[in-house]
Amino acid sequence: MTEETEVTQPEILRFNGEEYPIDGLSDKAKYLAGQIQDLQSQSNAQKARLDQIEVAVRGFSDLLTEELAPKEETSEE
Repeated sequence: MTEETEVTQPEILRFNGEEYPIDGLSDKAKYLAGQIQDLQSQSNAQKARLDQIEVAVRGFSDLLTEELAPKEETSEE
């Protein structure tokens, strides 16, 4: 039976055009990088939510425009 050895690449922080091995960062640098990553994630989620809100506003505006449009009376002959 042969054993397979998995080779893993060290995790890298890419910041300001530079690459830093995560293992070599201080705890404070790891914390700050984590905060930035979390804030970017929150920002992306907020942008997606704003897109949803803007589409919903347009949809409701279209429905209101339709509701306020003069109605044609239908005559039964």
